[in-house]
Amino acid sequence: MYTYDMELLVLAGVVAPLWMFLGVVIVARFYPGYSHRHQVMSELGARNRVTTKIHPWINNFPIGFWFVLFGVVLLNIESTNNLLFLTGILMMVQGVSHWVTGLFPCDEDLGIAKPSKAQVIHNLAGLVMYFSLLVACLLWVIKQHNLHQWFTLYSAASAAISVITLVLMLRALKTNINLGLYQRINYGVLAVWVMVLSVILIIG
Repeated sequence: MYTYDMELLVLAGVVAPLWMFLGVVIVARFYPGYSHRHQVMSELGARNRVTTKIHPWINNFPIGFWFVLFGVVLLNIESTNNLLFLTGILMMVQGVSHWVTGLFPCDEDLGIAKPSKAQVIHNLAGLVMYFSLLVACLLWVIKQHNLHQWFTLYSAASAAISVITLVLMLRALKTNINLGLYQRINYGVLAVWVMVLSVILIIG
């Protein structure tokens, strides 16, 4: 089904989430007092932070590249299953959203009453980023495919956990207590889902 080169490129789906995890951890080390538990990842790239300039180059831009590459690969895989094509489109949207959030950083005060245009664009790109992954995950629940049955159940569980933590994250916006933790679980389960999909496509 795949050429050797195609198998290597599918690994982009594994590299993207791993790069994100390592990139956030590394950049956070340069941000004095940063809390992974209470602060969202976007704060690392917010204006007037010590990590403002390095965050997009270490995280947003390369992560976006890997997601776009993964999407391109899925679009070019010969298959009668249009799920791969749809997922490829969503992965490319995911990657472009990462680039946009990197180009338009958050305001210094994330809770400002009148956010800047950059903040508004960042937030909209963030929503597209999240829902592109959530929809991709849900597609493998509601549509038939020829992968293992357990992957359908796993996709459903991943989507459910992500939605639940999204609700918790929205509630935590007022207090910032565990906000970062909920965000990481919310997006992390979907990122891991991408990795699992990539591995399944490689090993069959």
